[in-house]
Amino acid sequence: MVPSPNQAGIYTLSIVFILISAVAIALRYQARRVRAAAWKADDWLVFSAMLLIWGLGIILIYGASQGTIGTHTGVNSKTGEVDVTSHEDQISMLGAISQLITVITLGTIKFGMVMFYRRIFISGWFKKISLAILVLIAGGTVAFFFATLFECDGQHFELMWMSIQTYNQVCYRYKDIQLAHCVSDIATDLIVLSLLMVAIWKLRMTVRLKIILTLIILTSLLSTAAGIARLVIVVKDIVDTTPGAQDVRGIETNILVWSYVEVGVGVMVACLPTLKPTFDNYSLDSIVANVRLKVSLRSINFNSHGSSPSDRTLDSPGGLEMMSCDSLKQNRSYRQINATDSFYELPAFPTKTIDTATGRWDHSERENREQGGSEFEDIV
Repeated sequence: MVPSPNQAGIYTLSIVFILISAVAIALRYQARRVRAAAWKADDWLVFSAMLLIWGLGIILIYGASQGTIGTHTGVNSKTGEVDVTSHEDQISMLGAISQLITVITLGTIKFGMVMFYRRIFISGWFKKISLAILVLIAGGTVAFFFATLFECDGQHFELMWMSIQTYNQVCYRYKDIQLAHCVSDIATDLIVLSLLMVAIWKLRMTVRLKIILTLIILTSLLSTAAGIARLVIVVKDIVDTTPGAQDVRGIETNILVWSYVEVGVGVMVACLPTLKPTFDNYSLDSIVANVRLKVSLRSINFNSHGSSPSDRTLDSPGGLEMMSCDSLKQNRSYRQINATDSFYELPAFPTKTIDTATGRWDHSERENREQGGSEFEDIV
Protein backbone atom coordinates (compact mmCIF):
# COMPACT_ATOMS: atom_id res chain seq x y z
CA MET A 1 0.00 0.00 0.00
CA VAL A 2 1.06 3.55 -0.74
CA PRO A 3 1.41 5.74 2.39
CA SER A 4 -1.38 8.32 2.29
CA PRO A 5 -3.58 10.28 4.72
CA ASN A 6 -6.52 8.45 6.24
CA GLN A 7 -10.12 9.66 6.21
CA ALA A 8 -9.74 11.61 9.46
CA GLY A 9 -6.72 13.40 8.02
CA ILE A 10 -8.68 14.23 4.87
CA TYR A 11 -11.50 15.78 6.91
CA THR A 12 -9.06 17.83 8.97
CA LEU A 13 -7.04 19.03 6.00
CA SER A 14 -10.13 20.01 4.03
CA ILE A 15 -11.65 22.06 6.84
CA VAL A 16 -8.34 23.72 7.76
CA PHE A 17 -7.69 25.09 4.28
CA ILE A 18 -11.30 26.14 3.79
CA LEU A 19 -10.96 28.23 6.97
CA ILE A 20 -7.48 29.53 6.10
CA SER A 21 -8.59 30.70 2.66
CA ALA A 22 -11.68 32.37 4.13
CA VAL A 23 -9.64 34.19 6.79
CA ALA A 24 -7.06 35.30 4.22
CA ILE A 25 -9.73 36.78 1.96
CA ALA A 26 -11.49 38.44 4.93
CA LEU A 27 -8.24 40.10 6.00
CA ARG A 28 -7.59 41.19 2.44
CA TYR A 29 -11.05 42.74 2.32
CA GLN A 30 -10.39 44.49 5.64
CA ALA A 31 -7.12 45.91 4.30
CA ARG A 32 -8.92 47.38 1.29
CA ARG A 33 -11.61 48.80 3.57
CA VAL A 34 -9.01 50.45 5.83
CA ARG A 35 -7.56 52.19 2.80
CA ALA A 36 -11.06 53.05 1.57
CA ALA A 37 -10.10 51.44 -1.74
CA ALA A 38 -12.37 49.52 -4.08
CA TRP A 39 -11.59 45.94 -5.01
CA LYS A 40 -9.43 45.56 -8.09
CA ALA A 41 -9.21 42.75 -10.64
CA ASP A 42 -6.54 40.91 -8.60
CA ASP A 43 -8.79 40.93 -5.50
CA TRP A 44 -11.67 39.37 -7.41
CA LEU A 45 -9.39 36.77 -8.99
CA VAL A 46 -8.07 35.61 -5.61
CA PHE A 47 -11.62 35.63 -4.23
CA SER A 48 -12.67 33.37 -7.13
CA ALA A 49 -9.76 31.07 -6.32
CA MET A 50 -11.04 30.80 -2.74
CA LEU A 51 -14.42 29.57 -4.01
CA LEU A 52 -12.69 26.98 -6.18
CA ILE A 53 -10.67 25.83 -3.17
CA TRP A 54 -13.90 25.33 -1.27
CA GLY A 55 -15.08 23.17 -4.16
CA LEU A 56 -11.94 21.04 -3.93
CA GLY A 57 -12.39 20.74 -0.17
CA ILE A 58 -15.98 19.59 -0.62
CA ILE A 59 -14.82 16.93 -3.10
CA LEU A 60 -12.27 15.64 -0.59
CA ILE A 61 -14.84 15.56 2.22
CA TYR A 62 -17.40 13.82 0.02
CA GLY A 63 -14.87 11.25 -1.21
CA ALA A 64 -13.73 10.50 2.33
CA SER A 65 -17.34 10.12 3.52
CA GLN A 66 -17.91 7.57 0.75
CA GLY A 67 -14.85 5.55 1.80
CA THR A 68 -13.07 6.37 -1.47
CA ILE A 69 -10.52 9.08 -0.61
CA GLY A 70 -8.26 8.31 2.34
CA THR A 71 -8.52 4.54 1.84
CA HIS A 72 -6.56 1.95 -0.12
CA THR A 73 -7.27 -0.36 -3.01
CA GLY A 74 -7.84 -3.94 -1.98
CA VAL A 75 -5.86 -6.82 -3.46
CA ASN A 76 -7.07 -10.36 -4.02
CA SER A 77 -4.96 -12.54 -1.74
CA LYS A 78 -5.13 -15.50 -4.14
CA THR A 79 -4.55 -13.89 -7.54
CA GLY A 80 -2.70 -10.76 -6.43
CA GLU A 81 -4.88 -8.65 -8.69
CA VAL A 82 -6.73 -5.48 -7.79
CA ASP A 83 -10.21 -5.90 -6.37
CA VAL A 84 -12.04 -3.43 -8.56
CA THR A 85 -14.98 -1.97 -6.67
CA SER A 86 -17.18 1.08 -7.02
CA HIS A 87 -14.57 3.02 -5.03
CA GLU A 88 -12.02 2.62 -7.83
CA ASP A 89 -14.54 3.96 -10.34
CA GLN A 90 -15.40 6.85 -8.03
CA ILE A 91 -11.76 7.80 -7.35
CA SER A 92 -11.26 8.00 -11.10
CA MET A 93 -14.20 10.39 -11.47
CA LEU A 94 -13.26 12.55 -8.45
CA GLY A 95 -9.64 12.70 -9.57
CA ALA A 96 -10.60 13.90 -13.05
CA ILE A 97 -12.94 16.62 -11.73
CA SER A 98 -10.38 17.76 -9.15
CA GLN A 99 -7.68 17.99 -11.79
CA LEU A 100 -9.83 20.29 -13.90
CA ILE A 101 -10.59 22.54 -10.93
CA THR A 102 -6.93 22.54 -9.86
CA VAL A 103 -5.79 23.74 -13.30
CA ILE A 104 -8.25 26.65 -13.20
CA THR A 105 -7.47 27.52 -9.57
CA LEU A 106 -3.69 27.63 -10.03
CA GLY A 107 -4.05 29.77 -13.14
CA THR A 108 -6.41 32.15 -11.32
CA ILE A 109 -4.06 32.54 -8.34
CA LYS A 110 -1.00 33.20 -10.50
CA PHE A 111 -2.88 35.65 -12.71
CA GLY A 112 -4.15 37.51 -9.64
CA MET A 113 -0.69 37.73 -8.07
CA VAL A 114 0.91 39.14 -11.22
CA MET A 115 -1.97 41.63 -11.60
CA PHE A 116 -1.38 42.81 -8.02
CA TYR A 117 2.34 43.37 -8.54
CA ARG A 118 1.65 45.24 -11.77
CA ARG A 119 -0.05 47.85 -9.58
CA ILE A 120 2.95 47.93 -7.27
CA PHE A 121 5.82 48.05 -9.74
CA ILE A 122 4.98 50.60 -12.41
CA SER A 123 8.24 50.73 -14.36
CA GLY A 124 7.98 50.25 -18.11
CA TRP A 125 10.13 47.14 -18.38
CA PHE A 126 8.18 45.40 -15.60
CA LYS A 127 4.86 46.19 -17.27
CA LYS A 128 6.02 44.65 -20.55
CA ILE A 129 7.53 41.48 -19.08
CA SER A 130 4.65 40.91 -16.67
CA LEU A 131 2.18 41.30 -19.53
CA ALA A 132 4.00 38.54 -21.41
CA ILE A 133 3.84 36.36 -18.28
CA LEU A 134 0.08 37.00 -17.97
CA VAL A 135 -0.37 35.83 -21.56
CA LEU A 136 1.73 32.74 -20.76
CA ILE A 137 -0.33 31.95 -17.65
CA ALA A 138 -3.67 32.44 -19.42
CA GLY A 139 -2.60 30.40 -22.45
CA GLY A 140 -1.20 27.59 -20.31
CA THR A 141 -4.31 27.45 -18.14
CA VAL A 142 -6.64 27.22 -21.13
CA ALA A 143 -4.41 24.67 -22.88
CA PHE A 144 -4.12 22.34 -19.87
CA PHE A 145 -7.82 22.67 -19.07
CA PHE A 146 -8.91 21.44 -22.48
CA ALA A 147 -6.09 18.89 -22.66
CA THR A 148 -7.36 17.43 -19.39
CA LEU A 149 -11.00 17.68 -20.44
CA PHE A 150 -10.41 15.77 -23.68
CA GLU A 151 -7.53 13.60 -22.49
CA CYS A 152 -9.31 10.36 -23.39
CA ASP A 153 -10.07 10.31 -27.12
CA GLY A 154 -10.03 14.03 -27.80
CA GLN A 155 -13.79 14.15 -28.34
CA HIS A 156 -15.81 12.59 -25.53
CA PHE A 157 -14.90 14.10 -22.19
CA GLU A 158 -17.57 12.01 -20.43
CA LEU A 159 -15.18 9.05 -20.66
CA MET A 160 -13.27 10.64 -17.79
CA TRP A 161 -15.87 9.48 -15.27
CA MET A 162 -16.66 6.07 -16.66
CA SER A 163 -15.35 2.87 -15.09
CA ILE A 164 -11.73 2.54 -14.04
CA GLN A 165 -11.16 -0.03 -16.80
CA THR A 166 -12.41 2.38 -19.45
CA TYR A 167 -10.34 5.17 -17.98
CA ASN A 168 -7.14 3.12 -18.02
CA GLN A 169 -7.72 1.81 -21.54
CA VAL A 170 -8.84 5.01 -23.27
CA CYS A 171 -7.46 7.83 -21.10
CA TYR A 172 -3.90 6.54 -21.04
CA ARG A 173 -2.45 10.03 -21.68
CA TYR A 174 -3.66 11.53 -18.41
CA LYS A 175 -0.42 10.83 -16.53
CA ASP A 176 1.67 12.60 -19.17
CA ILE A 177 -0.69 15.58 -19.07
CA GLN A 178 -0.48 15.68 -15.27
CA LEU A 179 3.31 15.55 -15.45
CA ALA A 180 3.46 18.37 -18.01
CA HIS A 181 1.14 20.50 -15.89
CA CYS A 182 3.23 19.96 -12.75
CA VAL A 183 6.43 20.98 -14.55
CA SER A 184 4.73 24.01 -16.14
CA ASP A 185 3.28 25.04 -12.78
CA ILE A 186 6.66 25.00 -11.02
CA ALA A 187 8.42 26.74 -13.92
CA THR A 188 5.83 29.54 -13.93
CA ASP A 189 6.27 30.03 -10.18
CA LEU A 190 10.03 30.41 -10.58
CA ILE A 191 9.68 32.81 -13.53
CA VAL A 192 7.32 35.08 -11.59
CA LEU A 193 9.52 34.89 -8.49
CA SER A 194 12.64 35.80 -10.48
CA LEU A 195 10.88 38.77 -12.07
CA LEU A 196 9.78 40.09 -8.68
CA MET A 197 13.28 39.71 -7.23
CA VAL A 198 14.77 41.77 -10.06
CA ALA A 199 12.06 44.41 -9.68
CA ILE A 200 12.61 44.73 -5.93
CA TRP A 201 16.38 45.10 -6.08
CA LYS A 202 16.16 47.72 -8.82
CA LEU A 203 14.03 49.97 -6.61
CA ARG A 204 15.61 52.95 -4.91
CA MET A 205 15.06 52.12 -1.24
CA THR A 206 17.03 51.01 1.77
CA VAL A 207 18.55 47.53 1.83
CA ARG A 208 16.49 46.72 4.92
CA LEU A 209 13.23 47.27 3.06
CA LYS A 210 14.49 45.30 0.07
CA ILE A 211 15.21 42.34 2.35
CA ILE A 212 11.74 42.61 3.95
CA LEU A 213 10.07 42.64 0.55
CA THR A 214 12.20 39.71 -0.59
CA LEU A 215 11.24 37.62 2.43
CA ILE A 216 7.55 38.39 1.94
CA ILE A 217 7.63 37.33 -1.70
CA LEU A 218 9.73 34.24 -0.95
CA THR A 219 6.80 32.85 1.04
CA SER A 220 5.39 31.87 -2.36
CA LEU A 221 7.96 29.08 -2.31
CA LEU A 222 5.68 27.27 0.14
CA SER A 223 3.16 26.78 -2.66
CA THR A 224 5.95 25.82 -5.03
CA ALA A 225 7.15 23.20 -2.53
CA ALA A 226 3.68 21.61 -2.52
CA GLY A 227 3.78 21.60 -6.32
CA ILE A 228 7.13 19.82 -6.22
CA ALA A 229 5.68 17.20 -3.87
CA ARG A 230 2.83 16.64 -6.33
CA LEU A 231 5.35 16.33 -9.17
CA VAL A 232 7.32 13.68 -7.26
CA ILE A 233 4.16 11.62 -6.70
CA VAL A 234 3.16 11.81 -10.37
CA VAL A 235 6.68 10.87 -11.55
CA LYS A 236 6.83 7.97 -9.11
CA ASP A 237 3.46 6.75 -10.37
CA ILE A 238 4.66 6.89 -13.99
CA VAL A 239 8.06 5.24 -13.54
CA ASP A 240 6.92 2.65 -11.02
CA THR A 241 7.32 -0.62 -12.90
CA THR A 242 6.92 -2.89 -9.89
CA PRO A 243 4.83 -5.91 -10.97
CA GLY A 244 1.52 -6.50 -9.26
CA ALA A 245 -1.51 -4.42 -8.39
CA GLN A 246 -1.30 -0.68 -7.85
CA ASP A 247 -2.88 1.10 -4.91
CA VAL A 248 -5.07 3.31 -7.11
CA ARG A 249 -6.91 4.93 -4.21
CA GLY A 250 -3.72 5.60 -2.24
CA ILE A 251 -1.93 7.20 -5.21
CA GLU A 252 -4.90 9.36 -6.21
CA THR A 253 -5.42 10.42 -2.58
CA ASN A 254 -1.86 11.73 -2.41
CA ILE A 255 -2.22 13.62 -5.70
CA LEU A 256 -5.53 15.15 -4.58
CA VAL A 257 -4.11 16.13 -1.19
CA TRP A 258 -0.98 17.83 -2.50
CA SER A 259 -2.93 19.61 -5.23
CA TYR A 260 -5.28 20.91 -2.54
CA VAL A 261 -2.39 21.99 -0.31
CA GLU A 262 -0.75 23.83 -3.21
CA VAL A 263 -3.81 25.90 -4.07
CA GLY A 264 -4.67 26.50 -0.40
CA VAL A 265 -1.21 27.82 0.38
CA GLY A 266 -1.31 29.75 -2.90
CA VAL A 267 -4.31 31.81 -1.81
CA MET A 268 -2.72 32.51 1.56
CA VAL A 269 0.53 33.63 -0.10
CA ALA A 270 -1.36 35.76 -2.63
CA CYS A 271 -3.11 37.64 0.21
CA LEU A 272 -0.11 38.05 2.49
CA PRO A 273 1.50 41.09 0.76
CA THR A 274 -1.81 43.01 0.93
CA LEU A 275 -2.45 42.70 4.67
CA LYS A 276 -0.21 45.43 6.10
CA PRO A 277 -3.00 48.06 6.44
CA THR A 278 -5.03 45.56 8.48
CA PHE A 279 -2.33 45.19 11.13
CA ASP A 280 -0.98 48.75 11.20
CA ASN A 281 -2.95 49.53 14.36
CA TYR A 282 -1.53 46.43 16.05
CA SER A 283 2.14 47.11 15.38
CA LEU A 284 4.62 47.39 18.24
CA ASP A 285 5.12 51.11 17.62
CA SER A 286 1.38 51.73 17.68
CA ILE A 287 0.91 49.80 20.92
CA VAL A 288 3.78 51.65 22.62
CA ALA A 289 2.40 54.99 21.43
CA ASN A 290 -1.06 54.18 22.81
CA VAL A 291 0.37 53.15 26.17
CA ARG A 292 2.42 56.33 26.41
CA LEU A 293 -0.61 58.40 25.46
CA LYS A 294 -2.70 56.85 28.25
CA VAL A 295 0.10 57.41 30.77
CA SER A 296 0.39 61.01 29.61
CA LEU A 297 -3.34 61.63 29.99
CA ARG A 298 -3.32 60.17 33.51
CA SER A 299 -0.40 62.40 34.41
CA ILE A 300 -2.26 65.43 33.07
CA ASN A 301 -5.38 64.63 35.08
CA PHE A 302 -3.34 64.04 38.25
CA ASN A 303 -1.35 67.28 37.94
CA SER A 304 -4.43 69.34 37.15
CA HIS A 305 -5.65 68.99 40.74
CA GLY A 306 -2.62 70.84 42.09
CA SER A 307 -2.24 73.41 39.36
CA SER A 308 -3.28 77.04 39.32
CA PRO A 309 -6.88 77.93 38.47
CA SER A 310 -5.85 78.99 34.99
CA ASP A 311 -4.38 75.54 34.31
CA ARG A 312 -7.18 73.48 35.84
CA THR A 313 -9.59 71.63 33.70
CA LEU A 314 -13.04 73.02 33.21
CA ASP A 315 -16.19 70.99 33.57
CA SER A 316 -18.61 71.43 30.73
CA PRO A 317 -22.36 71.37 31.32
CA GLY A 318 -22.53 67.92 29.76
CA GLY A 319 -20.16 66.49 32.31
CA LEU A 320 -17.25 66.24 29.84
CA GLU A 321 -13.82 67.20 31.10
CA MET A 322 -12.21 69.94 29.02
CA MET A 323 -8.44 70.40 29.26
CA SER A 324 -6.71 73.70 28.96
CA CYS A 325 -4.60 74.62 25.98
CA ASP A 326 -1.37 73.98 27.91
CA SER A 327 -2.55 70.50 28.83
CA LEU A 328 -3.57 69.69 25.30
CA LYS A 329 -0.08 70.47 24.09
CA GLN A 330 1.16 67.48 26.07
CA ASN A 331 -1.20 65.13 24.23
CA ARG A 332 0.99 64.29 21.31
CA SER A 333 1.81 61.18 19.30
CA TYR A 334 5.09 59.67 20.40
CA ARG A 335 5.59 57.76 17.17
CA GLN A 336 8.45 59.11 15.15
CA ILE A 337 9.13 58.58 11.48
CA ASN A 338 12.58 57.30 10.70
CA ALA A 339 13.90 58.78 7.50
CA THR A 340 15.71 55.56 6.68
CA ASP A 341 12.37 53.74 6.55
CA SER A 342 10.99 55.75 3.68
CA PHE A 343 10.09 53.84 0.55
CA TYR A 344 12.10 55.97 -1.82
CA GLU A 345 15.48 57.51 -1.45
CA LEU A 346 15.59 61.17 -2.36
CA PRO A 347 16.70 61.33 -5.99
CA ALA A 348 19.87 63.08 -6.98
CA PHE A 349 18.43 65.91 -9.06
CA PRO A 350 20.50 67.07 -12.04
CA THR A 351 22.37 70.33 -11.78
CA LYS A 352 20.44 71.71 -14.75
CA THR A 353 16.72 71.16 -14.56
CA ILE A 354 16.00 73.37 -17.55
CA ASP A 355 17.28 72.67 -21.04
CA THR A 356 18.98 75.93 -22.04
CA ALA A 357 18.56 75.14 -25.73
CA THR A 358 14.80 74.68 -25.67
CA GLY A 359 13.89 76.46 -22.45
CA ARG A 360 11.89 73.40 -21.32
CA TRP A 361 12.16 71.22 -18.26
CA ASP A 362 14.59 68.33 -18.62
CA HIS A 363 12.69 65.13 -17.61
CA SER A 364 15.41 62.62 -18.53
CA GLU A 365 16.45 62.09 -14.92
CA ARG A 366 12.89 61.51 -13.80
CA GLU A 367 12.21 59.04 -16.60
CA ASN A 368 15.27 56.96 -15.73
CA ARG A 369 14.26 56.52 -12.08
CA GLU A 370 12.52 53.34 -10.96
CA GLN A 371 9.34 54.13 -9.09
CA GLY A 372 6.82 52.14 -7.09
CA GLY A 373 3.07 52.29 -7.49
CA SER A 374 0.76 54.32 -5.28
CA GLU A 375 -0.11 51.21 -3.25
CA PHE A 376 3.49 50.24 -2.56
CA GLU A 377 3.02 51.06 1.12
CA ASP A 378 0.57 48.15 1.39
CA ILE A 379 3.48 45.70 1.50
CA VAL A 380 6.01 47.14 3.95
